[in-house]
Amino acid sequence: MQLEQQETFRIEGPQLEVFGQVESKLPAPAKKRPAAALALVVLAAVSVFGIGGAKLNTKYNQVQAIYASANEHGQSMQNDLSLRADAAANLIRLCGQVLGEDAASVQAAQQALDDWNATDSSHPADQFAANTALGSAVEIMYGEVADAGKSTESIETQHTEFLSRQDIILRTAGNEYNPAVEEYNNTLSAFPANVIGMLWGIGEVEAFQ
Repeated sequence: MQLEQQETFRIEGPQLEVFGQVESKLPAPAKKRPAAALALVVLAAVSVFGIGGAKLNTKYNQVQAIYASANEHGQSMQNDLSLRADAAANLIRLCGQVLGEDAASVQAAQQALDDWNATDSSHPADQFAANTALGSAVEIMYGEVADAGKSTESIETQHTEFLSRQDIILRTAGNEYNPAVEEYNNTLSAFPANVIGMLWGIGEVEAFQ
């Protein structure tokens, strides 16, 4: 009597380890039938990549929310950046009244503000660079006013607001946003998240630095 030949469904390669693990846990009858085993593995893959994709997308949105969405206090990095830009605009106007609107430092600060306003909130790295440039230009302009002994209470108030917003922004970036970005990007770079991200069109998140 000839024994029925049994075929085992095997999956090779480190990138397909997850499928191999699924196949190894199949019941014995399924292992004897390659077509049935393949179907079960496909179903498992759909589950892994479907549910995994939804979870990865949720994590992606959570990280971006730290940058763009308001917290329980109604604040966000994007909101603080906007308020800092408003303070810069007020300083440019007030310092322009002292130094003259055509002063080189006033013109440079205005250009830096225009460059900041042209950035896209979906690119935190670009906004970080523009914010840094704005800070340098405004400080040069403010320094000229202060050195001339012509600062006013209004200028000092706006300058304090300009600096304090930067402190809040950098604190949030260092303590919350950038660590969350690093954790997410590390997850995305590992298997199977890298494959899931590619299939779902989910990429890395930019750090604010």
